[in-house]
Amino acid sequence: MNTALFNFFFSLSTNPTIAWSALFISNTLIYVLVFLTIIISYIVRRDVFNIMLILGAGAFAFVSSYIIKILSKIPRPFVELKLTPLFMEKGFSFPSSHVTVISAISVIAWNIDYRLGIVFFIFTILVAISRMIIGVHYPIDVLGGLVIGISIGLIFIEIFKKI
Repeated sequence: MNTALFNFFFSLSTNPTIAWSALFISNTLIYVLVFLTIIISYIVRRDVFNIMLILGAGAFAFVSSYIIKILSKIPRPFVELKLTPLFMEKGFSFPSSHVTVISAISVIAWNIDYRLGIVFFIFTILVAISRMIIGVHYPIDVLGGLVIGISIGLIFIEIFKKI
């Protein structure tokens, strides 16, 4: 089922508009959105605490996903299935670092303002789908990233509530 779902999403990459959108969401918009959230938090709210929470949770999520990748050593789908992805990624597949990080930040964004959280969670789903469309992750990779990222976000909120 993992491969069948991957093949469905990857087949969408034959449409140039979908392919371009997936690449843009996955490799550009993700960073722009995080940067804008940090800037808005600082300019509108002068909220250095939430900025540190976003950066801390994001960094921890990235490092955690990297460690899990090294431990799990699951090859990327384009390697296993001998495909040509739209974007060449190095390293292992599980979990998706992009989805792990944006999921952790989405939880923090929800904690800051639920409307911002809704935008981030919609964007998280788009990032997850885009990672499959461009051919670098299986569905289990993005689902794992989602679970790990949400967990990290919730843990960071609980830890920093006490400060």
